[in-house]
Amino acid sequence: MAEEISPSTALQETGRPAQSFGGPAEKGATEWSILTGAATDIPGGVRGWNFWALQGRWGRVLTEPHGLGRLRGSVEYAFEIVPAMVLAQDGALYGGGINPLILQFNFESSGDLSPFVQAGGGMLYMSREFPAGASRFNFTPQGGFGTYWRIDPGTSAVFGVRFHHISNSGLVIFNPGHNALYFYGGLSWWR
Repeated sequence: MAEEISPSTALQETGRPAQSFGGPAEKGATEWSILTGAATDIPGGVRGWNFWALQGRWGRVLTEPHGLGRLRGSVEYAFEIVPAMVLAQDGALYGGGINPLILQFNFESSGDLSPFVQAGGGMLYMSREFPAGASRFNFTPQGGFGTYWRIDPGTSAVFGVRFHHISNSGLVIFNPGHNALYFYGGLSWWR
């Protein structure tokens, strides 16, 4: 039978209480993640092009927890690299990009779940014009919500959904845009 560690012992050994998540609500915590998911298009813009993406993420919690009750939490800045994205448009269409600005509010939790809301944007470069007749270079404003599910004090599974928009922002005259819901999951490591 495993020995149970009291909250005061955990505080002395690790600097945080045993029930603490040890990550998204702690100022100065650094997040490293690998995420993957798939999107389905929704009304607004062109339709019929779903996609799959792979992301690497780095984040840093910028603030101490603030707020009251269930709205208490911390602000995190994150940067994502998108090394692989595959869209279906008259055959496979490949791309990659970055999301250099993601702001996320991580709600504080004393249990295993820590929900969050986020908003941000990035850039995407495709192997062909997307949508067809538009531009190979596009912007990707996005926002959504999700949750971290603690596996151990330094590791969590992450699940989320984002509204994801692809548009060339008027760089070329034809700019119908593409809207999707992006469902993703992955692992985060907190240090």
